[in-house]
Amino acid sequence: MKNYFFTILTVFLLSGSLLAQNDSNPWKVSIGTNAIQLDIEGSIDKDSETQFSSNFSYLELSRYIGGGFSLDLTGTLNSLERGSGASDLYYGVDLGTSLSANQIIDLGKFEPTLRLGVGLSGGLSGFSTTSDDFLNLYAGVGLNYWFNNAFAITVKSTLKSYVNEFDNLIGNGDGGLGHLQHLVGFSFAFGDGDTDRDGVKDSLDACPEVPGLESLNGCPDDDGDGIRNSDDECPLTAGLAALNGCPDADGDGIKDSEDACPNVAGLAALNGCPDADGDGITDADDACPNAAGSKALNGCPDADGDGVADKDDKCPSVAGPAANNGCPEFPLSMLADYDINFDLEKYNIDSQDVQRLSTVVKVLLANKDANISIEGHADNTGEESFNNPLSNNRASSIKAYLVNLGIDANRLSTKAFGESMPKASNDTQEGRAINRRVEFKVVN
Repeated sequence: MKNYFFTILTVFLLSGSLLAQNDSNPWKVSIGTNAIQLDIEGSIDKDSETQFSSNFSYLELSRYIGGGFSLDLTGTLNSLERGSGASDLYYGVDLGTSLSANQIIDLGKFEPTLRLGVGLSGGLSGFSTTSDDFLNLYAGVGLNYWFNNAFAITVKSTLKSYVNEFDNLIGNGDGGLGHLQHLVGFSFAFGDGDTDRDGVKDSLDACPEVPGLESLNGCPDDDGDGIRNSDDECPLTAGLAALNGCPDADGDGIKDSEDACPNVAGLAALNGCPDADGDGITDADDACPNAAGSKALNGCPDADGDGVADKDDKCPSVAGPAANNGCPEFPLSMLADYDINFDLEKYNIDSQDVQRLSTVVKVLLANKDANISIEGHADNTGEESFNNPLSNNRASSIKAYLVNLGIDANRLSTKAFGESMPKASNDTQEGRAINRRVEFKVVN
């Protein structure tokens, strides 16, 4: 028997190419001996000594479930001697989980563990007033020392606590006895797992550490071109078999890896790079590759001819000085909320209106392609039949004034809204003064 055990031990010490319990080696069996300690705080029998089993008296089956956690099922037996000389057969069945500390820090061959779970214990009725068997909650610590990839020595200490409220939930609730259990034994990790979790067992997986495809014996094809990454010169980009898996994305006959502009078809004379706008400047060196421009502006156009490239021109359709970022000094935006107000029931233009209208003229002269709608409004004083013509007269008087100053009449239109669109409350004198107005709206 000793020679047989020695042979088994030697085989495990010298063999094994699998890692300790993990995805690749998910199963672990532990066998050994155990000791029961009753002389702990809260125990009825404080004079009892720790009692060891003299043979292999515990068996544990463990399954790794990921993230450092394993699911454990443990069975133990022990013969406990009472002071009277009689003995009781202790038994325990535990189901719980353990967490490997190596998930947090790699300690090499040493693997500390934390254990939690629920158990069924029996055989302690001779030491207390407990029932023959009872449920308990347990917590413990353990340590595995892995000699090689599959064999370890294991020690564990577990505190099994009886909680009456828990036992009442699913057990008999007749009482139990808290105690310590110490385990010493050997652990063997094994199994044909799936380390990379790609559905191909490690024994059949040509690439067991990297998820892959069953059709490629578990090896990956990241770019989906039907060529294994290991045989693909361009494993991250789908390509052609004729180019060893490398692409020619732009179809210009040059491998992307050798093409200075691999995503755009270009000219051989420009090393595969295009000149999309045909201005004699390669797109890579063209600040505006999609619009023909002058070399003086690095290939960029200047639509309004003001000497400011369109890309830098905040007003590319209207000429303006570079000092004003290519925008006119009097932009159309100045007309927003630029109202001309009138006295009650009046539509004539006074000296104050003339000063404000001088700015409107400058804006219209600076933006000669813009058409303007002149829109007249009134407050709610008087009848609507009076206010509608009044608002029309206000818009018409402004138009006539602008045309008289040289603004093309075809650029100007008028609208009359009467009292229907107040800008402020008509309940106050100030609000009514605001509502007696003409507004300017850009219509193109």
